[in-house]
Amino acid sequence: MKSHRHWLALTAVLMLATLLAGCGPKKVSLSVDLTDFTFTPSSWEIPAGAEVTITLVNNGTQEHEWVLMNKGYQVTIPFDDDDEPYVFWEGEAEPGETMTFTFTAPTETGEYQVVCGTPAHLEAGMLGSATIK
Repeated sequence: MKSHRHWLALTAVLMLATLLAGCGPKKVSLSVDLTDFTFTPSSWEIPAGAEVTITLVNNGTQEHEWVLMNKGYQVTIPFDDDDEPYVFWEGEAEPGETMTFTFTAPTETGEYQVVCGTPAHLEAGMLGSATIK
């Protein structure tokens, strides 16, 4: 009888562990092509609080950045030191370089602006958006 209870307890613990493993943070992989002067794609949907792995592929002739701004903040032109305190996350890649980064997405849902923080790139139209769901 004791053996049967131990078996049931072990089965219950294993089932609970399996269920809880599925409750962890979501993982998302994004790939972004950076060219002179666009993001491809230029918009993304990301689960709130997800672990995001982003691969930046710079096919352009200049350094480019992928800068996720805080929710509700709109970058002023030009992107400069005044905007830096409102950066949620950023990554950059040199010409011909592929860089992979991981960060945790915001937990607050809504629209977030994405810009290239390299001087004059925002003015040239290097702008995107992320929807956190």
